[in-house]
Order: sequence, then C-alpha cells, then structure tokens
Amino acid sequence: MNGSTDLVMADGSVGRAIANASANSLVAADRMDLTESVSFFRRQFKIIALTTCAAFALGLLASLLMGRTYRADSTVMLTNDAAIVTQSTAASSPQPILNAEVVDTQIEIITSQQMAKRVAQSLGMTEGLSGEDERDLIDELQENVSVSRAGESYAMGIGYEASEARAAAEIANEFARQFVDWDVDAEKQRNLEAKKIVEQRLSELRDQAQADTQALQQYRINNNLLSTSGASLTEQEIATYNQEVTSARAAAAEDQARLRTALAQLRSGSTGDDVGEALDSPVISSLRSQEVLAATTVADLSAKYGPNHPQLIRAQSQLDEVRRRIEAEISRVISNLRARQEVSGQRLASLTSSLASARGRLSQNNDAMVGLSEMERTAQASQEIYETYLNRFKELIAAEGSEKPNAEILTLAEPPLLPASPNIPLNLALALVIGLGLGIVAAYIREAMFHGISSPDEVERDLGLTCLASIPLLSSMNDGADHPATAIQDAPRSVFAESFRSLGASIDLATQGQAQVIAITSALPNEGKTVMSCCLSSVLAAGGMRTMLIDCDLRRQGISRLLNMQAGQKGLIDVLKGTAPIDLEQYDGDNVFCVLPLSPSSEEPEHLLRGQEFVDLLERLRGHFDRIILDLPPVLPIAATRILASRADVVVLATKWRSTSKFAIRAALRRLPPDKVNVLGVALSGVDMNRRSFLNPHDPYFYYAQYKEYYEETGLSRR
Repeated sequence: MNGSTDLVMADGSVGRAIANASANSLVAADRMDLTESVSFFRRQFKIIALTTCAAFALGLLASLLMGRTYRADSTVMLTNDAAIVTQSTAASSPQPILNAEVVDTQIEIITSQQMAKRVAQSLGMTEGLSGEDERDLIDELQENVSVSRAGESYAMGIGYEASEARAAAEIANEFARQFVDWDVDAEKQRNLEAKKIVEQRLSELRDQAQADTQALQQYRINNNLLSTSGASLTEQEIATYNQEVTSARAAAAEDQARLRTALAQLRSGSTGDDVGEALDSPVISSLRSQEVLAATTVADLSAKYGPNHPQLIRAQSQLDEVRRRIEAEISRVISNLRARQEVSGQRLASLTSSLASARGRLSQNNDAMVGLSEMERTAQASQEIYETYLNRFKELIAAEGSEKPNAEILTLAEPPLLPASPNIPLNLALALVIGLGLGIVAAYIREAMFHGISSPDEVERDLGLTCLASIPLLSSMNDGADHPATAIQDAPRSVFAESFRSLGASIDLATQGQAQVIAITSALPNEGKTVMSCCLSSVLAAGGMRTMLIDCDLRRQGISRLLNMQAGQKGLIDVLKGTAPIDLEQYDGDNVFCVLPLSPSSEEPEHLLRGQEFVDLLERLRGHFDRIILDLPPVLPIAATRILASRADVVVLATKWRSTSKFAIRAALRRLPPDKVNVLGVALSGVDMNRRSFLNPHDPYFYYAQYKEYYEETGLSRR
C-alpha cells in the first residue's frame, strides 16, 4: 500500500481545530439555543401536520355525527330557612347561619333520586311505565341534572340536558319548583309525624306522671311522712319538743336554784325575810307592816305598863300571832318553791321522754326518706317530661300552616336556541391540541428511530470520522441538468461542482496533497459512490490534474454503464490479463482525464483485482497520473472491497444523506482494518437543498439560502 496509512497529517492540526471548535461550543453551551428544536419541528413538520390534520378531521366528523343536546338553566337562591334542619318554628331558638355545608346539602338534595322521582311524577312522565322503566327514567333525570354554585354566593344554577330544548327548560324549571317546595312539604310531613308521636306519647306520659304522684303520696301516708310546710310532722313535733325541753330545762334549773338559795338562807339562821320570793310576796309585806305596828304598840305599852299589864300582854300576843303568821307564810313560800321545783323536774322529764320518742319515730322516717327521695325524683322527672311534651305539642299545633320554603326562584329557564353539545369549536380545539400532541409524539418516535446521518456533526460524533464534504442532490439545485456528469461540465462554478472541489480540497488538506490513489466506496449499494467518483475525477481534471478514473465494481459496473461500454470493448480486466496493453506515455500531457472501465462480461475475474496484477497497474499509473480515483464496490456485500481499499492511499466512504444507517456504516468500518485501510473520512451524498431544515447549523449548506444568489449574481452558475 506504499505507506498509505501515513498520509494523514501527523501533527493532528485537524484534531486540534475540532477540539477548539468543541471548546468554543462548550463555552456557549450555557446560552439558550432553540436551533435544534426549530430544526426538529421543521424536519418533522409533515408528520406533525398530517397527524394534526387527521385528528382535526376526526374531531370534526365526530362533532357532526354526535347527537345534539340542549341545556337549560334556572336559578334559585337559598334563604336562611334552609339552615333550619330540626327546628319547627323560628321563634323557638335563634336561626342558624347559612354555610358551605348547608349549601352542599341542598345541592345533594337537588341531585338526589327522591327529587328526580318527584319531578317525574309532577310532569306525568311515569304514567304507564313499568317499574324498571320508571327506574331508568329516574336514573336518566338524575344523571342529566346538574347544580352549580355562583362563587361564594347562595345562588345556585340548576341545569338540565335533554335532546329537545323545550323539554330541557321544562324539566329544569320543575326541578327548581320541586326544590322550593321540598322543604315546605318535608316540614309539613315532619310536623304531622311529630304531632302524632307527641300526642300518643303525651297521653302515656300524663298517665305515668299521675301514677308516680299518687305512689309518692301513698308512700308518705304509709310511712307517716306527711308535711304541711315542707317538713314532715315528726320533724315539726321534734322541733316543738326541742323548744319545750329547752324552756322546761331552764325553768327547772331556775326553780331548783331558787329552792336551794332559800334553804341555804334558812340554814344560815335567816328567818326567811331575805328569801327572794318572800320579799316579793305581798302577804308577807302586809304581815311585816302589821308586825311593825304590833311591835311599836308593844314597845309603847312596855314603856307605860309592866309586863303583866293586860294591854301589854294582848299587844304582845298580837305581835306573836303576826310573827307566827309570817313564819307560816315563809314556810308556805318554801313549800311552794319545793313544789314548783318538783313540777318543773317532772315536766322536763316528760318533755325529754316525748322528745326521745319523737326522735325514734324520726329515725324510722329517715329510713323511709330514702325511698321517698327516689319516688320524688321519679315523680318530678315524669312531670317534667310530661310538661316538655306538652309544650312541644303546643308548638306543633302553633306551627301548622306557618312553614316557609328554604329557597326562592330567581329566574326560570327558557328553551335554549343553540345546543350545548356537541360544542364544535371546543371539540375542534381539543382535536387540534390532541392531534398536535400526538403529532409531536409521533415525530419524537420517528426521530428516535431514525439512524441515518444528517449533518457533519453526526459523522464526527457518532462515527468518529471527519466529514470531508456534503454533496447536494442535483435535482434540488434547479439547474435543469439531467445527469451529474453533464452538470459538472455545464456549470463548473455551480454549488454542485463546488461541493466536489470541497471534497478534493479536504482530501488534500488531510493528506498534505500526498494522496494519489483515492478509493471511493460505500457501506451499501445506491449511495452515490459512482456519481461521486465521476464528478470528483471531472473536477480534479478540470483543476489541472492528470486524473485516471477506474471502475472496480465488477457487479454494478456503474462507470462502464455510464459510458455505455459495449461487449467486446477492452477494459480493466483486459489490461490486467495483458490482452489489452496500455500505452501510458501518451497520457503525460496536461489536463488529462482518462477512464478505465469494465467491459461487459459474464465472467467475474475478481482474482485479478485482488492479485498482484492490480497492484502493479496502480504502480504504473502513479508515475503518469496525479490522481487515480477507484470506484470500489460496497463494503458490506462484497468481500473483495476490503482488499481493494487497502491498495489505495486513502479511502472515502460515501454515505447517502439521511438514508444510510449508522449501524451499517459502523459495520462497514469494522470490516476495514485501520492498520491496512486508511479511511480518511465520510462524504455525504444526495443532500436535499430543499430540506435544509434537516441540516445542522454547523453544515455550510444550512446557510445555502443566504449565499446561493452569490453564484447567480456573479454569473458563474453556467459556463
């Protein structure tokens, strides 16, 4: 191979350039760049658009085929009576305040099965229906009715959906009316049921209260627990005895003290004059006066007469009689004190005995009071319950006819002019959004499943090779040329021709112009390698290089068919066999472009290409041509390609843009050992210039729209 693997620049300047570019891209990586996203949507625009249009069409078709549904709405407003759940009258207790729980309860009432049944019966919808049909009708009413609350207010909208506008309005209005009457009817029914229950229970409680009261009174009589002022007779008797005993004890103590004092005075030598009772006695006082007079008379007579004088004796006798009477009166006073003391003692003993007897009876009464307390509580409870039910019964009687509705109708529903369903604009908008979402998902799936090469960056990133050039698709250039070879000749300054000059320049820069034998192959057939070989040879020859183009593809013979080789004409195989010698001296002039084709033959002398004959031919051609272009067969289907590639100085791998799989390219590269084959890089072929959205911003053709006028304005697009 004459050291072909050493032709690539040893100083690695290309690698450093790529590294510098990557470093610069990392510096700017923190900037928001939507280029890739925009490119993605441009690449996948068709599938996104088709999916979106299909979803839009399906949404439109479904909207047109769906049955029409009309919705009518009536509005009701809750009043504060709605919060009264267990109250029968507003006067019995303060009215509750409306809250969210009450509103939610009213909503549940409107959508309940019982409400739907009331509406159906009121409108006569259940007439002639069987039980199952009636249940289905009620379920339908319950399913189609809806209630919405207007923000935080107590106004609620009652909506109903039906296939007819008039029916929707009638049913919605009936729901509103039945809801307004719901609480009134429910209140009446509750009051009636409560009245029956209370009336029946009231009679029972009255009898029970009377029975408990009678039992209480009989118990009191049986146990002598009668009372007149809240206390029992025994308790009153004991209280009286206590007072009497206290008084009797005080009187006895006083009488005893008086007697003791009087006796003590007599024992001390007193004549009784100083006894308190004697001092207070008017008899003794009178006798003392008489004694004084008698003593005075005796004294006067004693002074006049002798002791035996009759007057003196008579006066002395009178004095003695008065004194005897005084002593007798004092004795009588003492005897009276003694009698009073005995009477007081007996009275105290009698009262004490009566008190003890009363206390005994009270102890028995206290034992009976335990049962009395229980019977009093029972009787009181029975009476209170009876009075409670009696008051409740009065309230129920007073509440008859005073029921109030819990809501008011604000607006009645009118038959709607337009159907509520299907909502065609909304359906189309949803279909558009869903279609767009599905389209984007499909686009992402398609993008994820795509394994082709779209840009030079992908070549370097995914394959680890240099992208030497991107060859545009001729039909996308609008040059009017029928064949790439004629396009090069007719417009040598066109973008199409310039791409091959770029390919040649990339090869020269990578090999420092030392690559003489250039092999062009591909991983698979139909990747544009033959066109690339022809056009590259033509551009090199037009650039002043002596160029030889050799067709090495025994199966397809693309170049030979391009030149319309006929059977019997001499070609490469004949040269290798030696049956058609070639005079190379005649090609030593300037601007030489020669083609060595393959003549049509049923034989496949592959051994000649793989053998020394082909190596010798290349060595001979090296001395007479500046560039030798080999059009090799594809790598994967033809085994000999690997050997033929090793004969060249460099190998260019032609890859069809967005067609050839990366896996196929990697498989081809694995078949080309790097120590034997110098794969210089990849050349993308068939780049559609009309689909620049598939290109990477790093690809020069991404900016084709900005510089394509350069060729047109300078007049260089045609010769």
